[in-house]
Amino acid sequence: MKRHPRQRGFTLIELMIVVAILAIVTTIAVPAYNGYIKTAENTEGWNNLNSLQLALEEYYMENGRYTTDTSASGLDWTPKPRSGGSNLFDYTIEAGDTSDIKTSYKITATKKSDSSVKLVLKGP
Repeated sequence: MKRHPRQRGFTLIELMIVVAILAIVTTIAVPAYNGYIKTAENTEGWNNLNSLQLALEEYYMENGRYTTDTSASGLDWTPKPRSGGSNLFDYTIEAGDTSDIKTSYKITATKKSDSSVKLVLKGP
């Protein structure tokens, strides 16, 4: 009498269960990952806004007014790009006038890929 060795492997049901578990984990993990990416991108914008605010305050100390030009002479600021190399936001400065002396500002960071995302920081 011949003995057949027992075959080893996975049954179709076992494979289908594994695929179902992977699908469930993926449906939970992908949205969470996308949320982390958006949070990191917005953090880049806030970090650049804060550094621009410091540069504006230094500019004010030296010139007695704020500027609306992010590339103005004396405004020592350039946006720091993400590790991928490009900036995700466009930065604009609005300054308020009082007797021709600019005494307040509003900095806006608008996301390049989604113009509905705007981060705003106001000064005195």
